[in-house]
Amino acid sequence: MSFNKEINTNYIINQSIKDNINIFCPIINKKREMVFKKFEGFNNLKKNKFGILEPISDFEKISNNKTLIIVPGLVYNEKKYRIGYGGGYYDKFLSTNKYLSSIGICLDIFTKKSFKEENFDEKVDFIISEKNIY
Repeated sequence: MSFNKEINTNYIINQSIKDNINIFCPIINKKREMVFKKFEGFNNLKKNKFGILEPISDFEKISNNKTLIIVPGLVYNEKKYRIGYGGGYYDKFLSTNKYLSSIGICLDIFTKKSFKEENFDEKVDFIISEKNIY
């Protein structure tokens, strides 16, 4: 679910529903790990303590090579590393789930920004903006 200044993901969600594709949204559990809950409609969401909408369904494990993860970012650099909101949850998840394909989404104006990634940062496979695919 998009949050704050991230690209709105409602179009992706609505198209996935039409195409009968399962959607899972990340939540942070009590162990401070990112896990996923199945999206079961916009009426089955609640805001967490940060104001981010998340599903109220049970936890699900995503674990197959047909899984695509969409990674929000505030900015991406030319090497496909991102700056998000600073929790490191996506970096940790991507580092332990290498079988997933990952796509970063960001406005084109915020791609190819110059910044030095940290040693714990994980890059995405592709970046998609409203103008380009990198």
